[in-house]
Amino acid sequence: MRKFVFVFFFLVVSVVLFVTISCKSTEEAVAAAEPVQAVDASQAVVEEEVLVSTLAEDWTENVFSDADQHGYFFTTPELGKFTMVEGEFNKSGGYEKSGFGFVFGYTADENGWLSDYLRFEINTSGEYAAFASKGSSYIDLLENHADNTAYMQTSSAINTGYDTVNKLKIVKTDAASYDLFINGSKVASVTAPEGYANSDGVMAFFSVGKQNQEQFPEQPVRVTYRITGSATAGLVEK
Repeated sequence: MRKFVFVFFFLVVSVVLFVTISCKSTEEAVAAAEPVQAVDASQAVVEEEVLVSTLAEDWTENVFSDADQHGYFFTTPELGKFTMVEGEFNKSGGYEKSGFGFVFGYTADENGWLSDYLRFEINTSGEYAAFASKGSSYIDLLENHADNTAYMQTSSAINTGYDTVNKLKIVKTDAASYDLFINGSKVASVTAPEGYANSDGVMAFFSVGKQNQEQFPEQPVRVTYRITGSATAGLVEK
């Protein structure tokens, strides 16, 4: 099948709410990949807001429907610092290729801006991806490609369509290595490139498609999630 390339963005994200076995997808992955305009920090970070751990054990809904949210991805407050995290996601509206999942292993400043991170995501079309990002550079963690080239992979482990629950799990197996699971099936073992995996921090995230892919405000992007398992110390037995 035809490969497609992520066109990734360079925006580092804030923790406030305004703050994906496999063949290649044939459609451009917009959710994880749309270029995002740089935003002045005063527009995206609440003054004196700092990274706060918030373990979301109950279902939490996230809704995006404003035109100025097109092409961005949004993170939750930090869920915590884990060597294993497992969470359920349910998307009920928005562009089907827009991804959602976890960012983790990041470096964050005192205001929550991420200078580097790892990302594990799925979409409702049955695709997943894992990659590392730093500034304007990103690296596919699933296959060897040139820098700034990454691909979505398809997996039968994903429950496709809207209003379906998918469980994502990340298990840290070494200082910079992770096993990735979708609905109990291991889909990949990945190792972060040198200079990444600088913490055990984890956040959930949600992507929004371009203007011609979303139908705002009539059909907002709507994703709920909750954390169903975690481990906070040591490497985890799978």
